Amino acid sequence: MQQFPPPVFQRLFSAAAVLALSALVSAVPAPAQAQDAYPSRTVTLVVPFPAGSGTDMSARLLAKDMAESLGQTVVVENRPGANGTLGAQMVARARPDGYTLLIGAAATNASNYAFFPGRLGYTPASFEIVGGMGIVPLSLFVPAGSPWKTLADLIADAKKNPGKIACGSGTTVAQVACEVFKLRAGVDLLNVPYKGSPPALNDLAGGQVQVVFADGTSAASLIEGKRLRVLATAAGKRLPYWPEVPTFVELGMTDLEISAWSALFVPAGTPAAVQQRLNAAVRRSIDSPESVATRQRTGSLAMPFSLEEGRRFVAAEIERWARFVKDSGVKLD
Repeated sequence: MQQFPPPVFQRLFSAAAVLALSALVSAVPAPAQAQDAYPSRTVTLVVPFPAGSGTDMSARLLAKDMAESLGQTVVVENRPGANGTLGAQMVARARPDGYTLLIGAAATNASNYAFFPGRLGYTPASFEIVGGMGIVPLSLFVPAGSPWKTLADLIADAKKNPGKIACGSGTTVAQVACEVFKLRAGVDLLNVPYKGSPPALNDLAGGQVQVVFADGTSAASLIEGKRLRVLATAAGKRLPYWPEVPTFVELGMTDLEISAWSALFVPAGTPAAVQQRLNAAVRRSIDSPESVATRQRTGSLAMPFSLEEGRRFVAAEIERWARFVKDSGVKLD
């Protein structure tokens, strides 16, 4: 095979023609090659909640795994405030190029739409979900030294002492759970909002409040330190890692199923190829030994969503939380 042009062909080109051809070739863009380069710089995971929250801890584990999968630095940036709204707004306004991502949650990407209709600075159409990280039904925690050994004990005492038992809630999801529980159990608890689950749980362990609805991830260290106990979980069935803990369903509260969850979102308009690559990275992360061990320790469950499954999940959660918020009567300023 002839690898170079024959001498006669070469003489047909003038120096000017060669220069013009070179300029033309160098000006041709290479979109496929640029796309294959993703990511070519640091990727930022925006966590709209404080450091130490369950969402934050999940994000840091994901960041570690994603850095290995993507071959690029992945950093976590906490942007707490306004029930997760500030961080979500930041990502909604970011360039849709796959470098600024949101660690979304039930609050930011489901219940907030019902709490603040038209006032968030973003809508469901502002994001695309690219991977489900984990889902954990909320649980009702009490201090390790609490006299209440069962949920029935708590309910009986609450009926004798209306308004005197404080229910701490570090998120709007937990606040709704507390209010729905009050309605279903027919008790009057004092709902005490906190700026995040960690401070609510720390106050619970210290005796400042008597019960707290929270996710198992946030409570893991306090449970392991034998400072808290779990009375019941708001799941449809017992969690495989906490088989001894009953659910509200089996205790007669069939409509008390409330879960916290976290998932990875990108701004709407992010290229499909980037979404697919991020989805693959998230799915690899939830199968990692460290992720499996974390779920075993906290009672959470994996959410290995495809892109389409994720979209259906978020749509269903938005609809479900609209009902919960209406039923609970919780209103946020």
